[in-house]
Amino acid sequence: MCQPPAENVAREMLGPAIPRDVSVSKVQRIHSDRPMRVHQVLLSDGNTLHLVLPPLPMWRPLRAEQDMLAYEAVTVRWIRETLARGDAFPEELKASSSSPTTKSDPVAASVLPLLPILLRHGQKNHLPDSSSFAVYEPTRGTSLSLLPPPTQPTPAAQRDINRQLGTLFRSLATLTAPTGRFGPVAAVVAGRTTNTPERSHHHHRLGEGAAKLLKGLMEGGLSATGGAGTWSVAFHSMLEGALRDGEDMAVVIPYPTIRRHFRRLGYLLDDVTTGRLVVVEGAERGNVLVATAEGVTASTREAGGGNNGKDHGQQEGKDVESEKKAGENTNEEKKGPSELNQRSEANNQVGQQHQRQQSLNLTGLRDWSSAIFGDPLLATIFSDPVGHQQPPPPAFLEGFNAEGPDAGPGHDPRASPHLPYPLDGTILEGVDTAWVRLLLYQVYHTVTRIVGEFYRPRQDSGARELEARRKLNEVLAKLAEVPDDVKRRHRRPSGEMSPAKRPRSGDDEW
Repeated sequence: MCQPPAENVAREMLGPAIPRDVSVSKVQRIHSDRPMRVHQVLLSDGNTLHLVLPPLPMWRPLRAEQDMLAYEAVTVRWIRETLARGDAFPEELKASSSSPTTKSDPVAASVLPLLPILLRHGQKNHLPDSSSFAVYEPTRGTSLSLLPPPTQPTPAAQRDINRQLGTLFRSLATLTAPTGRFGPVAAVVAGRTTNTPERSHHHHRLGEGAAKLLKGLMEGGLSATGGAGTWSVAFHSMLEGALRDGEDMAVVIPYPTIRRHFRRLGYLLDDVTTGRLVVVEGAERGNVLVATAEGVTASTREAGGGNNGKDHGQQEGKDVESEKKAGENTNEEKKGPSELNQRSEANNQVGQQHQRQQSLNLTGLRDWSSAIFGDPLLATIFSDPVGHQQPPPPAFLEGFNAEGPDAGPGHDPRASPHLPYPLDGTILEGVDTAWVRLLLYQVYHTVTRIVGEFYRPRQDSGARELEARRKLNEVLAKLAEVPDDVKRRHRRPSGEMSPAKRPRSGDDEW
């Protein structure tokens, strides 16, 4: 149904991204759970590039999903250029390093290897089903959701991946909006280019096609104003967009109830005063890329370097196997050498497969288009009760909170009375009221999931919709119990009993 572009069309789209004497040998589609179409382009010089095209025309986007390809291209380029210049680094990092580079700056060192390199971004009006495209030098890896069962990560490897993912989210959150505004990264960056004298220079760096696409991002919503001045306004725009998507399709949702709760509690969102970079859907299994560690030999893995307790299980398996072999020695002596060789080869394959499962590492993200400047808690791993376990995995929180011996001097993980896990106050603002913000974000994500099943129905849409509706009802019930003045009510000194729980004077003694 989705054929890759012909070699000559792909070569035309690559354009100056590759030398003139290099040709396209083959174009093949990469299977992905994400909407955008990714094609692997094999070149005659042995290199490989990724050609990204928009979703198929039959894929109906929500308001928040418009212009995904352009949003991703602008986001990826902005992150790389910002890390190279050090424009958006926190003060403590700037003070510790006079020139932020991948060698001296931990943020650049942790993010750049996981970030694809945008080589070209433009549009071709004569393309049969699309007018825009992007060319990347990709990061290696396969989506977690597409790994076949035999190669799924072991529990220990999954913990390592979660920890690395938490570290990535923390590193991204140290990057802040260049204009101090909130909203989609492409909207804020595009707003900056239309309001500064550097506009023409910025467009020159992005390329003509990208400049036209950036101009298209400025047609309405947050993009028309270069983002919002406060986080409450930005999130309100996103929430209203999801609700209006539902109204357009006559989806039955308690719209008045949701809007009433936001009017009551939306002011708490203004506890977030700094727009931090967050890839909202970055932790989706279809978005997380993993691969085996490079430069690690099988002998090193077998020696137990950095296995985090895996050796015990391996040794236990070896002991059991040795007991079996002891009882099978007499039978094996009767078998021919060919049968023994086949058995040995099979055992080696199983061992190598287990080693690959254990050595999986995070290598990048498949899709960066959901990046915004806002509250990191809007990420689905924190606030999507349908697609992610709640609370987030402990290993992810360890990475996000920078827990462990490598924690920096500003590290400050602390828990709110209403949260079952600590959050680092140096990255997140308004930790004491974060639990209410999380409830509002959960409403947004569940509404998006419900409406999405109507826009893009699939075989199990009914079950998915019912699950999302159940979660939405649970969240709305919790919001109904939150008082309007929750911020003032929860400013009691530590250890002071709530007035609602104090015994009456006549009941002080039994």
